Amino acid sequence: MPRPNRLEDKKSARQANLTMRFTQFRLPPVQDALVIGRRAPVGANAIGRAFQEMVPGIYRLIKMDHSVVEAVMIRESDLQKIPETELVPRILRQVDKLMGDTDTLHVAIGIEIVTEERVEL
Repeated sequence: MPRPNRLEDKKSARQANLTMRFTQFRLPPVQDALVIGRRAPVGANAIGRAFQEMVPGIYRLIKMDHSVVEAVMIRESDLQKIPETELVPRILRQVDKLMGDTDTLHVAIGIEIVTEERVEL
């Protein structure tokens, strides 16, 4: 009986898992933030102009002096809760670990504000 070729065994063991998620297209197409790479196919200026046409005043385009990121576009209402000087560095710290300069990444931001007040009785 012929012995099976190990290369053939590996080829026949290959498989791909495919996951698809379908959702309705919504405007704006970005929920909270978008991080735009320096060499992304669609640059920050074009994305900024498109968003101003679709949803004027909802997002702020923040240009970066960064090795990978050209700009970050963030929802204005999120910047009312957390200042740009606090939020943007935190986003950049995370994308530094996973982003290439041709990428454009969606960022979902969850902000929960907890307050406590004391009432004297």
